[in-house]
Amino acid sequence: MTSLLLEAHPLEGLFFGSGKAYVVLAVAAIILIGLGFWMWRAEARLKSMEKELKSTKNNTSS
Repeated sequence: MTSLLLEAHPLEGLFFGSGKAYVVLAVAAIILIGLGFWMWRAEARLKSMEKELKSTKNNTSS
C-alpha cells in the first residue's frame, strides 16, 4: 500500500520535467498576492468611508 502512495504519477513527471509546475505555482502565487492586495485596499477604503460617515453624522447632530 505504501508503495502505491510513493509512486510518482506520469503526469507529475511531465509537469516537473518541463517546468510547467513552476509556472502554475507562480501564477497561483500572483493570483493570491493580487487578491490579498485587493482585500487590503478594500479594507482601507471601508475604514476611510466609516470615518467620514462618523464625522458627517457627528457634524449634523451638533
